[in-house]
Amino acid sequence: MENKIELVVSRSKASYKFRADESKPDSFENNWKNNSIDGLALIRENKIIFDCKCQSVANYCFGDMSPGDTVAHGDTIAPGKFTLRCFVEPRKFHGEIHAICDTIDIDGQRINRKAMQTSANGFQNGRWLLHDRYSFKLGRDTNCAWSAGCIIVSSADLEAFNKVLRKNGIKAGDEIRGIIVEI
Repeated sequence: MENKIELVVSRSKASYKFRADESKPDSFENNWKNNSIDGLALIRENKIIFDCKCQSVANYCFGDMSPGDTVAHGDTIAPGKFTLRCFVEPRKFHGEIHAICDTIDIDGQRINRKAMQTSANGFQNGRWLLHDRYSFKLGRDTNCAWSAGCIIVSSADLEAFNKVLRKNGIKAGDEIRGIIVEI
């Protein structure tokens, strides 16, 4: 990590209040409140060189995406330090994405160097990423960012983020320091 770029995610405590109606179960119809109100900034030598809004709390904790172990949003990356490995293989994701590594989630489970967790049975699960909210089904960004633990930005913001990284010499496999702070 020789570069001088740092990623700072400023998570609003209101982001945890993503249910429109607390009395109803988690669902696409209910988990849209306080969406993408967190800040994401690239900083180089104490200057912000890029910033945008993001979704950093796991609000997609139902259906195909099982809830966390201690709370529904337990797969949310915990406040603190992490490593962002840049320009990783997108697999089924849109655009050029980045892996979130070497950290823990709110449930206290480790996210390893491969951006995954290993279960007690030795199975790897999940993949913590910074990616956009593009839907191949819709052919555009979704109206809300749906996170199962990832940090989500708009397609336009991911493209701009990547341009700034490249302009600053960051290439595939490079790592930058990251931190999530709650405000």
